[in-house]
Amino acid sequence: MVHSLFRSFPTWEAFFIMANVPTRSVSPAAVTLGFTAGTVTLALGTRGTLTFDAAGRPRALYENDRYIARGWDGRCLEKKWVSAPGGLFHRRVRSLEAGERTALRDRFRLLLEGFQRDLPALRRARRFRCLDRGRPVRDGGERAAAFAAAARSKLAAEWDTEAADFHRTYRPIGVLPPDQYLSLVLQVTEGCAWNRCSFCDFYAGQPFRVKSPAEFDRHLEDVERLFGPALAGRCSVFLGSANALDVPPDVLIPAVRRAAERFPALARPQPDGVGGVYAFGEATRLARWSADDLRGLRRAGLRRAYLGVETGDPDLRRKIRKPGGPDVVVSAIRKLKDAGIHAAPIVLLGLGGREARDRHVAGTADVLARSPLGPGDMIYFSPVTGTPGRPDETPLTEQERWNQRTAIEARLPDTGARRAHYDIREFLYA
Repeated sequence: MVHSLFRSFPTWEAFFIMANVPTRSVSPAAVTLGFTAGTVTLALGTRGTLTFDAAGRPRALYENDRYIARGWDGRCLEKKWVSAPGGLFHRRVRSLEAGERTALRDRFRLLLEGFQRDLPALRRARRFRCLDRGRPVRDGGERAAAFAAAARSKLAAEWDTEAADFHRTYRPIGVLPPDQYLSLVLQVTEGCAWNRCSFCDFYAGQPFRVKSPAEFDRHLEDVERLFGPALAGRCSVFLGSANALDVPPDVLIPAVRRAAERFPALARPQPDGVGGVYAFGEATRLARWSADDLRGLRRAGLRRAYLGVETGDPDLRRKIRKPGGPDVVVSAIRKLKDAGIHAAPIVLLGLGGREARDRHVAGTADVLARSPLGPGDMIYFSPVTGTPGRPDETPLTEQERWNQRTAIEARLPDTGARRAHYDIREFLYA
């Protein structure tokens, strides 16, 4: 019945109805409660899967082919692959409205209540198991009952206050690279020093400023207090906000060292590739960094810098008000690599519309091919979102943007640098 509700009424009213549908009694499918270092997952067989952080805060719900994630700032995103004509699929991402967010809370509550009610019968039928990092837990039933009670209590007490706590610690986190979604963001700056690119409004209305050493130290304390046990679910440190490398070397290097002292397990690179310090950078701003300063930054812990290249076509760069030309980008990447810091150029797909797509492909492929990228580096392809709003541009379709990535990649040598998709609509700091 619930499944048909979603198909018939894809609005928040249907979600609200679902949130108040009582859970059934014991499902014939097994139920698993799994603990890792930073996440707790409650898999309710055919009824869905709930995800919590290590502190018991609800983070995601998968049910009836719908995946909904909840962020620290209270926002909730529904993410789903939907079919399109021609057998293609495209990604649908939308933000939940206020009524839907309330319904999501109620659904978490009902599913937790149902699990608590069914747990004794599940244990008798040997259809419940509790795992800690993949290994069976001897006192699994008692641990599961304690977790469910604590999670329900936190759900009631903190659902409406968590976002306020977050905003007391952070300024808005506009976006992160996909491989850093689980990083611990430390805002050594606020806003964007440039903040003039025509395609970006992440930091609109936010004045740029660098935190003083005393402010940054208080920020580190506040972040540690906010996350608490959930720190175990973080995998690295990301220096925010838009461009930490705009901070003068004599300020940024000591700040990175203090962050590494406070969070050594996250800031220290691990053999498996996890850990370390990461940041956005702007190619033209790297001119103020000497080779010695960059090597000092690498020794302090910076592992990779993400550069918004956007396009390698000079005319398009001027059109979108991106500072510097293609040669500046190549030079900046080389400078980072010479200092032992990996680079991650980010390219926009669909920039300039159909009128400029060939120039965009040729110029961007040229810049990337001339850059000394290799193992440890990444190339991100990020589709332009929304409508360009320019009368001289015809937007590319989703498929045409994918084709543009293929055309750029076809011109690149295989240097060992990884390549990945970067859809900014998907970002949620959770």
